[in-house]
Amino acid sequence: MRFVPAAMLMATALCLQTIGHARAQPAEPANLERVTVAGRKSEVSRWLRAESPHFVVYSDAGEGDVAQLLDNLERLDHLLQVYTLPDNAARRPGEPREPKLTLYFHNSVTDLRAIDAHPPADAVGLYSSCAAGAQGFVAHLESMRSLGDEQLDKAPLNDTLSYAFEAYARHFLHRHTDIRVPASFIDGFAQYFSSVRFSARQMVVGRVPPGLGAYLKFLSDGQPYSLSYDDVLQGRLANARSPAGAAGVRLEYEAKAWLLAHYMLSSPENRSRLNRYLVAVGRGADPTAAFERVFGLQQADIADAMWRYGLKGLATLRVEQPPLPAVRVSFRSLPRSTGEFVLAHAALKACPTREEGESLLRRLASLAPRHPDDDLARLTLSRAQIGWGNPRDALAPLNALLQDDDANPEARYLLGLAQLRLAEQSSSAAQRLHAEAAQRELRRAREASPRSPEVALAAFRADVAVTGTPEPAVLDGVIAAWQGARDIDALGRSAALASAFAGQADAAHTTLDTLAQNGHDAVAAQWARQWRARLETGVSRGDILAEMRRDPVADVPFKTWTLDKASALQAVERGAGLRDAEGVMKEAARQNDSATGTAAPGSVGNR
Repeated sequence: MRFVPAAMLMATALCLQTIGHARAQPAEPANLERVTVAGRKSEVSRWLRAESPHFVVYSDAGEGDVAQLLDNLERLDHLLQVYTLPDNAARRPGEPREPKLTLYFHNSVTDLRAIDAHPPADAVGLYSSCAAGAQGFVAHLESMRSLGDEQLDKAPLNDTLSYAFEAYARHFLHRHTDIRVPASFIDGFAQYFSSVRFSARQMVVGRVPPGLGAYLKFLSDGQPYSLSYDDVLQGRLANARSPAGAAGVRLEYEAKAWLLAHYMLSSPENRSRLNRYLVAVGRGADPTAAFERVFGLQQADIADAMWRYGLKGLATLRVEQPPLPAVRVSFRSLPRSTGEFVLAHAALKACPTREEGESLLRRLASLAPRHPDDDLARLTLSRAQIGWGNPRDALAPLNALLQDDDANPEARYLLGLAQLRLAEQSSSAAQRLHAEAAQRELRRAREASPRSPEVALAAFRADVAVTGTPEPAVLDGVIAAWQGARDIDALGRSAALASAFAGQADAAHTTLDTLAQNGHDAVAAQWARQWRARLETGVSRGDILAEMRRDPVADVPFKTWTLDKASALQAVERGAGLRDAEGVMKEAARQNDSATGTAAPGSVGNR
């Protein structure tokens, strides 16, 4: 098996000490460009749209907090580039190579139920990725403010920002690197960067997230633990027990994963070891055995080593920020009618189940006709019809939209997707006509949205359905799209096949290696392992082309939840208190029985 690590050159990339000795000029303030809709104030939605170089945000949280969120996320994105992708870090932040990430920054935690009807208890955020792309959902828990240099290591950590940073750091690894195992490192990395804080000139890295620090102190005070460090490294959570249930187990896992990550990132020597550790686990080594070998710690000694590491004081790193150009953020108010479709549109792009999709279609079929002139209403209903109804119903509305605005990229994409669905449902001559129409529309959509994963994937499928032999540009297009969106598994499958068809064996193997480590979709991971084995033994281009044209593997959305640690910690403390109280009561009862002589000889207790 070939393995080509594409990822974390931590030993060389984690160069903040070097950066810190070169004094940077303060970053210019964000340049806020306002675009407002015409009409009376009563006609404007509570939702607004904001856009920066790497993000598109829909929010009802207010312009000031959206500006703070985007300014901090842009800084975090650049920092993560420095940590993980040194070749990319030199590029200007205003020149992203990947699609912009769409975020929904909402005032109410209950808005998460519009995307998933059954979120975990204490959920405050969600990232979802599937064939329709990736998007994030961040709850606005408290307002954010700018920090001065002297506040970076002292000011209380803002929960809204910490949870946004945690989720984005985790997403960043999935999108930009081939790291999929061990999960404990991905989660520890996310917790480590949740506490980074920025001022205009400086940043501080390595602060202790309060919920995690409090939980580790809770354990050090003698409370029983739910997970060994071997359990954490192996990701073995399913059978663990906590007084607070699953939330308590998750909190302990995140706390110990964070401490491990802090340790592995704490020195140049450990960062060099971390590189070797990630490569070894990526090649199939047992995570605990690899940790023992690389870091020189036996499994039985890891807990004591981590306790001593925390006891001596966890160092933070304060450095000057690298000079960044001003980030332009544009704001646009949305019409009241558009605001009614923001979350429904997001729910459809989260690849809902059939039951959820059909429910959305019924609701939209009733709501959208009340707003016949609203573009998002028409686009959202069309997307639902294509996915969960009759794609033919979407053709006329989408053509009408394009008559009004020929450059509307989503309308062009959805028109091509509708034709592709009709081709899949048709036979003989009709199938060919629909496939050619899909190819035509999706090629135009690809020109308009060259970085969109869902457009690239649909355009690739239309091209291979129509042409006898895919053109090199078609193969290169889906491969390039995967390089900018490695969190989209469906795109990765097409990219792997395209690489194999083009004779790029190493690229095909590298992509399949990543997909084979898919921990959330066993069917897709098995598909990748099977195709990796077939490429090892030899497979014809005809077989590869047939697989390209076959019905795709069912796409399982990858959802990662962000959970409120303060709430989980309170549940753990309540559970521990109840357990202690129960123990005190049992001991008091035992002593009382002993004093009064009511316990019968040989008794094993009350029934």
